[in-house]
Amino acid sequence: MFHTGWKIATLALAMGLIGGCGKAKQPWERVYPAKGLVSYKGKPLSNAIITLVPVDPSIPASVRPSAISAADGSFQLGTYSRIDGAPVGEFKALVLHYPVVGKKESPSAGPNDLPVKYARAETTDLKLTVTSSQAELATLELK
Repeated sequence: MFHTGWKIATLALAMGLIGGCGKAKQPWERVYPAKGLVSYKGKPLSNAIITLVPVDPSIPASVRPSAISAADGSFQLGTYSRIDGAPVGEFKALVLHYPVVGKKESPSAGPNDLPVKYARAETTDLKLTVTSSQAELATLELK
């Protein structure tokens, strides 16, 4: 009995030590569900590439949540995987859209057909705020 209790105590202690080892997660490593809509001139924008650039300097510039919008303009952000969410914070939103051009047999992506201001962090006026308590984001309305 003593021997079994000792094994359990040792195992519990070891798990506690192992669990406490390593670096604590940084605030930007924790992501929360985040989804929204994107529209251009009042109509849903499908196949748009949405990339968020952090405004908060504590989030590294390399953390860039992104998504591709569906036919109805809806999108779900992903940071470390396709739809895992985004860290809490304020972001500038970049939106690009590359229409399919060429023949049906050999289609390719044409040039971005949205106003250039939405393609650069320095010029976009689109902003989104991600919170831990609300998954629904403001609609990105491009004009």
